[in-house]
Amino acid sequence: MKNLYTFLFAFVITISGTSQSYQFGIVNNDNYSFSIVAIPDFDGTDTDISDVGFAIMLPAGNADIINSSQFNGRNWTLNEVTATQLSGFGLGDGTRDAFVLNLPPGQSIVSHTTNNPIVLVSFDVSNSPTSGAIEILTNADPIAIGLGGVVDSFYNANIDETTTQNYYGGIASGQENFMFETLSTEDIELENYTISVYPNPVTDLLHVSSELAIEKLTLYDILGKEILALKNTNNLSVAHLESGSYILKIQTPIGDSTKQIIIK
Repeated sequence: MKNLYTFLFAFVITISGTSQSYQFGIVNNDNYSFSIVAIPDFDGTDTDISDVGFAIMLPAGNADIINSSQFNGRNWTLNEVTATQLSGFGLGDGTRDAFVLNLPPGQSIVSHTTNNPIVLVSFDVSNSPTSGAIEILTNADPIAIGLGGVVDSFYNANIDETTTQNYYGGIASGQENFMFETLSTEDIELENYTISVYPNPVTDLLHVSSELAIEKLTLYDILGKEILALKNTNNLSVAHLESGSYILKIQTPIGDSTKQIIIK
């Protein structure tokens, strides 16, 4: 009986060990600046990160990933596979370019706490796309499957001083993508008009002031998800929303404007 208990104890420890993982997510820093983060579901002290990889998808065209940062002094490798090239492999629908980022094998010692994101890489998206999305390619996507796993997300680390394993745990809910339409720049026709939002930061009621008629106000969170939308009003009640950064899209008869606001 003692041997059975010992076995069950070891089995439970094994299960709890394998449950430790890191989910990936996209964070919009400001305008066309983004970060890919790894979110641990456990506390870790002096974890040894070996290599990491994932693929970022952008709308097909001239948008590129530029100005990528290092990770603990280590450089990322970046390779693009265009929508045309993917179509040549019989993959994709011709609407997305893939950018494959890999952190070559090495050693980075990192400590972290549960749910506290680790910034893997920060970068800019060039040529300011105004539609479509930036997204992390899932390992279950037909493109990833068709390429035989070479664009799969992974997070190889030694977290318990035993062996290096893949602790990738999928994509964090709500951080899979970011819609570029929330970053659309002001229409050139709006340059002769003033659109003001106040107070900013705001705690209760946000006001929009302009000589132009306000046709619609749409509020997005930092992940590009629509939070609320109102038509034909200059005021937006935000008292019920969580504190943080948001993006307000203001639609007028001659064009749209976007403003970043802070809710306290």
